[in-house]
Amino acid sequence: MNVAYVQHVQFERSVDTLRSMGVTVLYGGGGFVPNEPGQGRPNEYPWHLALDTASSVLSP
Repeated sequence: MNVAYVQHVQFERSVDTLRSMGVTVLYGGGGFVPNEPGQGRPNEYPWHLALDTASSVLSP
């Protein structure tokens, strides 16, 4: 995902809807911040947040 996707009018609505349903969305400050188009930086993706969140959901 990059900032071009985030500019779509439905994007923020979708994120808000998911969060209101209790879904953890790792987007925005403290989570994933999209890059400019063509500037993929996979090493900067916050995998630790995704793995920690998945672990907390799966652990009793």
